[in-house]
Amino acid sequence: MTNKTLLYGVLMVMSAFMLLTTLNSCKDKKEEVETVETYSSSKQTTLVTAFSLQADADVLPSLDSVYFTVDVNNGLIYNADSLPVGTDISSLKVRVNFLNTVSSAVFSTTGAKQHNDTTVNYSTSMTTALDFTGKTLLTVTSSDQTQVKTYEVKVLVHNENPDSLKWNMSWRRDLPGLTDKTQAFKVVRQGDAYRAMAYDGTACYLMTADHPTAAWTNQQANVPFEPQIATLTATSDALYMLADDGGLWTSADGQQWTACGVKWHSLFGAYDNRVLGIITEGGAYFHDEYPRSDGFVPSVVEGGFPVAHSSDMIVTDNKWAVSQQAIIVGGYDVNGRLLSDVWGYDGSTWGKINNAHSGALPALADATLMPYYTYRSLPGIRRYARQSTWYVMGGKLADGTLNGKIYLSNTQGITWAVGDSTISQPSYMPKFYGAQALVDSELLSVGGPNHMPGRVKALVTSWDCPYIYLFGGYNSEDELLPWMWCGVYNRLTNTPIY
Repeated sequence: MTNKTLLYGVLMVMSAFMLLTTLNSCKDKKEEVETVETYSSSKQTTLVTAFSLQADADVLPSLDSVYFTVDVNNGLIYNADSLPVGTDISSLKVRVNFLNTVSSAVFSTTGAKQHNDTTVNYSTSMTTALDFTGKTLLTVTSSDQTQVKTYEVKVLVHNENPDSLKWNMSWRRDLPGLTDKTQAFKVVRQGDAYRAMAYDGTACYLMTADHPTAAWTNQQANVPFEPQIATLTATSDALYMLADDGGLWTSADGQQWTACGVKWHSLFGAYDNRVLGIITEGGAYFHDEYPRSDGFVPSVVEGGFPVAHSSDMIVTDNKWAVSQQAIIVGGYDVNGRLLSDVWGYDGSTWGKINNAHSGALPALADATLMPYYTYRSLPGIRRYARQSTWYVMGGKLADGTLNGKIYLSNTQGITWAVGDSTISQPSYMPKFYGAQALVDSELLSVGGPNHMPGRVKALVTSWDCPYIYLFGGYNSEDELLPWMWCGVYNRLTNTPIY
């Protein structure tokens, strides 16, 4: 297969650089200059410069590497990255560093679940365990006993698994423009806008919004052909769609449509300002594009290439890659065989990129493919790195039933694994095929005190969190599912740590 090695190389470079993603962040952050704070002599006499837990593998591996913020101005010590669900914090030993010698540092615990109210003098009882299930205060007295500072110490524990995918039932919404007559629906992203097309059997309606959760406009579109709504595709300056007879049509605004003068067997998606698909001629299948680039000549499809019912083609940008990378999953080849293969396109060449012998990805038709994230733990410390991950959901299996599992690849589609119970499709979400998954961010914010410069480089009060918006799809009876679901990887909703 021509240029297959080049495609592999590009994808592996992408994968290597993706592993350098900023730790525990929902967005890129410019480098910040750390401010140096000058404290009065009175503050310095009671200043806590560091707080940590002592190692205890029976409680949690690398417990001593959990990072604690010391907020002097507001008298608060806490771990912004909460401990895993169920961590026992009823008997933990601590370490405290002070800027200067102090006469006493007394921990007082009240309302704990496991132990009675207690007070412990840290200066003389450094090995005493503390119960953090109640309220814990640390009172520091200066060496000359003229200054006293009290800190509240919180050891935070997650209420739910941060490394899980959440589909909250309360977030579900009806599809935009939905009526009791709607039979087909497809949504695409075009630049900063979302375009959706709905078909009720006689008329098409175009909906537009700048975010999935925003208000959608709704106008009837002049579509002078019987549309294949599932083929709706957007380039930066036009929409494309196939008619039932295979004719390719285009529109600048989604309202007025013009025939392109060609017939296609299938349409994959958009790459740059052209769309890619398959044509047939003399019983053979060829790669085609519209509009055709200078010098482009349709080429016979490769053996085992999907000519219909693959996932929507997803294109990703990466500043370290030679070119944009497009990926499709599954579909039927020219012999009607259902595939489990992943194919990639680098702007000129298609190549099969997954390792069929090392992945769990099943053969699927009309599956939903999306680029999203997971996290991996860093060795030896309680820190986590965000990594780009491909997700596959839904689709029809070879036996005609619908897939209800989620498949993941953090190797740019080369190897796959089935998601465990933390990354799975919930039982209350119906199985589907032909849905669209688009990822967009929402601004999350959290109130909090002004952290003391020097303890934390920057106080994070708001951040962009990427959510998955899953539109429509069809059930086993080929009926349109009338909902937009919203999902998120829990750790992305946690306040980033800088």
